[in-house]
Amino acid sequence: MANRFKAVFFDAGGTLFCPHPSVGEIYAGLASEYGVRYEPALLEAEFETAWRRRGGLASLGSKTSEAKERAWWHSLVKEVFEPSGGVPNFEDFFDRLHRSFELKELWRVYPETVGVLQTLRARGLTLGIISNWDLRLKRLVSNLGLSEFFHFVLGSSHCGATKPSRKIFEAALGEANAKPEETLHVGDSYEEDFLGATQMGMASIHLNRNGAVRKAPKEFQAKSLEEVLGRV
Repeated sequence: MANRFKAVFFDAGGTLFCPHPSVGEIYAGLASEYGVRYEPALLEAEFETAWRRRGGLASLGSKTSEAKERAWWHSLVKEVFEPSGGVPNFEDFFDRLHRSFELKELWRVYPETVGVLQTLRARGLTLGIISNWDLRLKRLVSNLGLSEFFHFVLGSSHCGATKPSRKIFEAALGEANAKPEETLHVGDSYEEDFLGATQMGMASIHLNRNGAVRKAPKEFQAKSLEEVLGRV
């Protein structure tokens, strides 16, 4: 792979940063302020089930808006809590919860992220983010202090397509003014990132931090972003 790239693209969540604490802990922590106690692991499981049932953000379709997205999240969060009795004053609870996910306090940038991005920028590479994310992505990246490293941030809601669709990768290549064979994509999802990029003719690294069951061949895996540096 080495020494032939013009651009490097990254996934966002699970690749550059992650929720901190977990989604279940965030949900349970705020719910406790409304007088109800939930096990974070239970809420985490309910969230993952609801997310899969809907097919993730792809279910928003090709045309979205902040109002449409807020309604989508409202319905999902209600689905997470209702089996166990819900949350009192749910509208106020949800409003606080939804706004909080733009704040840097609820996210942790992986320890190696900034150093890796600084090194790649110093090498003159074009860096971009391609993520299945709603319209809040650019604000979050800015709040986390990462905007300065990227030439563009492309969320699925801005593009109207979710990974592994060719459309979102094609849009990113256009932003970078790069050909597929000049580009490396790094992400933690085997299906969305690794397969999505390789079907475009791009080089790809599956960031396998947690030993996912579905994974790329060993030579195309990395356990941290630091391992990516030796392949660019």
